[in-house]
Amino acid sequence: MIFVIMLVLNRRVLYTADDYVYRFVYQLPEPQAHMQKITTSLIPYSMFNHYLHWNGRFVAHSVVQFFMQFNTKLIFDICSSAIYVGLIVLINRLAEKITQKKTNPFIIAMIFFFTWFFIPFFGQSVLWMSGSANYLWMSVIYLGFILFNLSWRKLNIGNVLGTIVLGFLTGASNENSGPAAVLIVLLFMIGRFVKERKVSLVSVIGVVFSAVGFLLMMASPGSQKRGTMKYSSEVIQHNLQEIFKISYGDLKWAYLILIILLIAVIAFRKMNLEQFFAVTFFFIGHLAAIYVMAFSPEHPERTFFGGVMFLGVAIFIPAYLLLSESKLIVPILSVACALGFAFSFNTAYQDISVSYHQTQAQYQAIKKAQHQTPKNATVKILTPQHSKYNPTNGVIGLAEQPDQIMNRWESKFFDVNQISGHF
Repeated sequence: MIFVIMLVLNRRVLYTADDYVYRFVYQLPEPQAHMQKITTSLIPYSMFNHYLHWNGRFVAHSVVQFFMQFNTKLIFDICSSAIYVGLIVLINRLAEKITQKKTNPFIIAMIFFFTWFFIPFFGQSVLWMSGSANYLWMSVIYLGFILFNLSWRKLNIGNVLGTIVLGFLTGASNENSGPAAVLIVLLFMIGRFVKERKVSLVSVIGVVFSAVGFLLMMASPGSQKRGTMKYSSEVIQHNLQEIFKISYGDLKWAYLILIILLIAVIAFRKMNLEQFFAVTFFFIGHLAAIYVMAFSPEHPERTFFGGVMFLGVAIFIPAYLLLSESKLIVPILSVACALGFAFSFNTAYQDISVSYHQTQAQYQAIKKAQHQTPKNATVKILTPQHSKYNPTNGVIGLAEQPDQIMNRWESKFFDVNQISGHF
């Protein structure tokens, strides 16, 4: 059911903003006179240029470029819907493993509702192809890295190769959530050492290679140019205040749920000390992933994605301990959340559909211009939408003047001379 819901939404979203850029072998931030369509074999060369001139997120943008080589978005829509299901499964599996409880389908439904209501700027981080690759897809990597390292693993070739790949990809996933995931792994390693006086060499290797991936990503000349900011106590304090305001505004109910669940499991003595520390470790990771953005020149809501996933694991550990065996409370909560979801989904779907139909009209006008001389298209600019489930909300699109950046990129994409916009 989750897969179907996500596929319905993904099919209602067309290419947006940066997607058009990644149709081609990357050269420079500005479109060039001669550009080559991307293919799988050209992705490494394209990402090398991207690394030099834009940023070091070569893992995420390789995903985007892989799917942008096709002449249909359907392949991505199917795969991304499956990745979203994978995200739900990973959050559930982490909570299950820590609590040693059996799978509860109603709690899985609750995890889905949690992601629906609390993922920051859902449209940009889940439905927009470029945003999804950077946030949704990368979350499966670093949550998988955490899950991999929760177990004590023997030092053999399979485990070493697995931890090297997962560690490196986690470090190179993005600037805040990847390192926060590694911090969580380190906290569990410390906890195991204190309890058992043992250190997993497999985990150590994974952490080392995550550092390699992170340093490689951050060493990108493109990132160095774009990410420079003047650090001062006033700037950092201002950023911290902004981040607190955003996170409190978006997550206050999630924090309240966590507090209530913790009080309940402690009062009913359903949580042991090890499980309490697990919740603490994930909450520390949540705070680290969010507040480290104070050292970044910008901190859009979508960058909180990983932090929210860590918060979700922290919430569903006590949820499993308290509710996994309940035959009445969890189904009632699930039905209540489902009703709220139905209303929210309907509103989001209608909002997304408006942009979908308007973008389709733009495509038709541009394709008509392909058969004209000169090949100049004039399209109606999208009506601004305000739902955070709409990926066109808050991202750059076609403007009135044909020399604007997205007008030029879409002209390249559709092979027309120019695109102008009007209201």
